[in-house]
Amino acid sequence: MALQHFTKETKTFIFRDNQEVILKEPTLLQIQSARSKKDELEQIKALLIDMSDGELNIPFLDSLPLREFKRLSDEVNEFIGIDEKN
Repeated sequence: MALQHFTKETKTFIFRDNQEVILKEPTLLQIQSARSKKDELEQIKALLIDMSDGELNIPFLDSLPLREFKRLSDEVNEFIGIDEKN
């Protein structure tokens, strides 16, 4: 019997203007792919795009106020539960 894929944990993130996006926990492959980017902000953006199944995109993320981006990046860290630099 073949192993089945895990169901990913999800979390609904609500922006301060009440827009919502569903974030799925990242896979090891997604984390590894994001780490291939040299810039920490680019790593977080890549993970957010993957975690939202593409609903979040670079133009949207680049247009966010810093405080909203910080809240989103905190969600990435909460899912991962490890320091990205290690």
